Amino acid sequence: MAILGAGAAGIAAARRLLADGFSVVLIEARDRVGGRALTARIAGQAVDLGAHWLHAADDNGLVGEARRLGLPLFDAPQEPRLILGAREADAIETRRFHEGWADLDAAISEIGAGGDLAPASAALARLAPRAQPYRDALAFAHGPFACGVALEAIGAADFAAAKDDLDLFVAGGYGALVARLADGLPVALATRATRVDWSGREVRVETDRGTLGARALVVTVPVPVLARGDIVFDPPLPAATRDALGALRPASYEHVVLAWPGGPLREAANTTVVFDGDADANLGLLANFDGGVLHYADLGGALVGRLGSPEARAGFVRESLAARFGREAVAGLRVLHASRWGEDRFSAGAWTTAPPGAHGARAALREPVGGRIVLAGEATSSTLWGTIGGAWAEGERAAQDVAGLFAGVAAS
Repeated sequence: MAILGAGAAGIAAARRLLADGFSVVLIEARDRVGGRALTARIAGQAVDLGAHWLHAADDNGLVGEARRLGLPLFDAPQEPRLILGAREADAIETRRFHEGWADLDAAISEIGAGGDLAPASAALARLAPRAQPYRDALAFAHGPFACGVALEAIGAADFAAAKDDLDLFVAGGYGALVARLADGLPVALATRATRVDWSGREVRVETDRGTLGARALVVTVPVPVLARGDIVFDPPLPAATRDALGALRPASYEHVVLAWPGGPLREAANTTVVFDGDADANLGLLANFDGGVLHYADLGGALVGRLGSPEARAGFVRESLAARFGREAVAGLRVLHASRWGEDRFSAGAWTTAPPGAHGARAALREPVGGRIVLAGEATSSTLWGTIGGAWAEGERAAQDVAGLFAGVAAS
């Protein structure tokens, strides 16, 4: 069996197929495993340059893997702090903001349950008067900060289907956990697949380092990369699969990692911070993550593209914080890293979202192709899309699907 992509989905698929007695090769275009889960050492601290939150912990199989490996897990606070201007919201403002947060969630869920054609932004019209002063902050927090797109660009059904009731962090970094789970797997790194020929009895995968044949293929390459045709399929994928690939949209979400030991949020550990201001041109913070003095300043949605480069995004963060807290407050702020997942040729975005009417594309992508090809990744999960946990679960599902295609036939 061959697997394209050694991110979380590919690793999960390989582990499950090997456990079921199949021989496996993982083909990975990067010179490392993990995909959009990547941990680096910065300023003496483990820093996730991609995924960091273990979302939907009750449904996230990687929580169990972390526990099996003896890695400590700790809670990610669920209720964000609200900053109005340069001050923290008082108790009444905070309560009304959190009530508005819950009301908006409930309204999107109700709208999404009624059909797949309405955007999530339709729920904003249902905000109670007490939450109206925080409308833009709520729209940013639920849209670009949570989904990587504005609320009008994501279907209420897609938003409502996502599970995210409990988040955790893992000691040492999420990317490090995913990479550790690839230990011992047969991975061909720095090997880029260019063509898949499934016209014969076996699937032949052409790469820039040669061609290999396999009885079946699991494809975990990100949907935007498949949609733009970086890998040619011969014959072409079925129309329903191609339509589903084109229906989903890449989300834009980037970290700017800050060292800000003297900042105004220095007493807040692992705390999500939301600011008032523009619903689109804003930023969110995870302050003092892992109990250190580093912060994630996160940008999402169309703003990422408008800024155009990691350097411009880092500048936007510094200028935004200076405008809010004053130049003196940011005098000691240092930008240590700015991610570029949107510019990464092997990612082409942070994750996928389904615009109004497209939530069903996720299920369509789960349908096996020609009895030999199965797609998997966060994009194929209807309930854990946009998460590493979703990619892991879908990798395991794909492995089960492939094994089912060959039930009763000797494994090889």
